[in-house]
Amino acid sequence: MLAQVLHATNERRKPSSPVTAVMSMLTTISLHSNRTEITAPGVGNLTPSSLRRLALAAALLALTSPAVAQQPQPLDSIRDAARAYATQELTGRDEHATVEIGRLDSRLRLERCDRPLETFQTPGQRNGGRTTIGVRCVGQAPWTIYVSARITRHVEVYTAARSLARGTRLGQEDVRVMEMDAGNLAHGYFTDPEQVLGMELRRPSRPGEVFTPVMLAPPRLVQRGQSVVVQAESGAARVTMRGEALEHGTEGQRIRVRNTRSDRVVEGTVIGEGRVRVTM
Repeated sequence: MLAQVLHATNERRKPSSPVTAVMSMLTTISLHSNRTEITAPGVGNLTPSSLRRLALAAALLALTSPAVAQQPQPLDSIRDAARAYATQELTGRDEHATVEIGRLDSRLRLERCDRPLETFQTPGQRNGGRTTIGVRCVGQAPWTIYVSARITRHVEVYTAARSLARGTRLGQEDVRVMEMDAGNLAHGYFTDPEQVLGMELRRPSRPGEVFTPVMLAPPRLVQRGQSVVVQAESGAARVTMRGEALEHGTEGQRIRVRNTRSDRVVEGTVIGEGRVRVTM
C-alpha cells in the first residue's frame, strides 16, 4: 500500500509553549496499513507508546512552566522574616536572648511576593515570652499571615531569700539573685540592688518570689505618733524642737507635726529617720 507522507516545517515562528516546542520536533508522519510510525529528525521512528511518553513529558513541562503555574512563597522565607524581626526589634539585640518561630502548615500556598516581605506587630503584643509577629506582602498579590513566636531573655532578678512579713525593710540577708526568663515576668522586676535594699514590703512575701514595683515602697522614716525632731528654719536662722508626728512619712514626704510645747500643728518635710524640717 502506498504510504502517505506529510512534511511540515515552520522556521518563522517560535513555539509558544513547551508542548508546541516538543510537537514541532514531529516533522514527518508515515501512515501504514497495520502500524503508525512517526519520524523526528535525529530521533528515528517513534512507536505509539513512545509517542504517549513524549506527550506526557510535554504535558509535565507545560504544568511546571512559569506561564502555567507559579511557585508559591517559600514558607521558610516567611519564618526567616519573622525571626529577623524578633531578633532585631523585640530582644533589644541581647546576645543571651533566644527566638523560636512557630511552624507553618505545609499545605499553605501563598503567591510568591514580588517585593520584600514586611514584618510588624499589632498593638498590645508582648515583646517577650509568647507573642505573634505579622508578615505581609504588599506586592501585586498582597497577603498577610501571623506567625507565633517565643522569645526567651534571661535576666538576673532580685527575689525573696526567705519568708518576709509586711513592713520588712529589706536588707542583704533578705534578698537573693536568681536568673529567670524576663518574658514570664509580666509584672516587672528589679536588677539593681539599690532599687531593692532599704525598701519596705507592702505585703508578705514567700521564698523565691520575685520582687515587683507594686510590692515595694520607700521606707517609713517617721511613724505616726512617733516623737520626732522638728527643725524649724527661717532664712539663716535654725531652731530645733521636739514634736509628735501625726502621720507616717517617707523621705521627701510632707506630713503634719504637733509641737509638744505649744501644741501647735505645723506641716513639714521628712528629711531623715525621725526628722522633719519646717520652713517658717
